[in-house]
Amino acid sequence: MMDGIVWESVWVAVGFVTFIALVWKKAGAVLGAMLDERSNKIKTDLDEARELREAALDELHQFQRLHREASEEAKSILKTAEATAERIRENAEKAAEETIKRREQQATAKIKAAETAMINELRDKAASLAIASAAQIITSKLDNDSGLALIDDAASDIDKLN
Repeated sequence: MMDGIVWESVWVAVGFVTFIALVWKKAGAVLGAMLDERSNKIKTDLDEARELREAALDELHQFQRLHREASEEAKSILKTAEATAERIRENAEKAAEETIKRREQQATAKIKAAETAMINELRDKAASLAIASAAQIITSKLDNDSGLALIDDAASDIDKLN
């Protein structure tokens, strides 16, 4: 009896191993296909990630180049603006100096004109006062003959001036 049980166990074991071998063969093929598919997907994802990384690096390099160019252009614009501001300041200083000189000259000319006008006015007043005083003295102290002689002398002095 033992022999029958042993043979049964052996046949069960052989059947089990055969079953496992068949399942393993089928499952191995399915698992292999799944693993191959997963491997291909991972490879595709890695390739896509590598391409995206390269594109991102290209974009980064382009951005850095544009940033450098913009920075250089900004520096150039700033230098130009500073130079322009300096020229404007210098021109404004020159214009201010010229305006001040012109106004000083105008003020000097006005002062001289005022001085000349004042001197002429003082001379006119002094001459009028002298004439009035002389007329008063002449009329109060001279008689007719002396007055006529004085007029003759003045007329001869006028002739000498012309």
